[in-house]
Amino acid sequence: MNAEAFDIEVYAKIDSGNAVILLLSQSLGPLQQSCAHEDVGLTFHSGSITVILQPSEDGFLSIWVRNSSVWSSCPALGRHLAKELGCIVRCDPGHEFPEINPRSSVFLEIEAGNERLLHWD
Repeated sequence: MNAEAFDIEVYAKIDSGNAVILLLSQSLGPLQQSCAHEDVGLTFHSGSITVILQPSEDGFLSIWVRNSSVWSSCPALGRHLAKELGCIVRCDPGHEFPEINPRSSVFLEIEAGNERLLHWD
């Protein structure tokens, strides 16, 4: 039985995407850069999995993982990145916080094992 594949996005406060790609490669398999485009950012592939890195607001790096079953939610990926890279990660709180409207500007911030909900406009 195949695990369900998800599209998830998180934002990491990190200077370089290289550390992100090296870490994700450990779980997803070797990621090969396939595109560098100003509008899209950097795109990497490993089989059917796509990872897109794009600079975002406030010095955060958008990390979008498409078609992967390794992490079942944005918070799961966020916790992994925050722990392994020692950085701040923000993401959609998702189904782990059902009281949060998915269309709101509330994000889950993960840092050094601590989590908090915040408005990020």
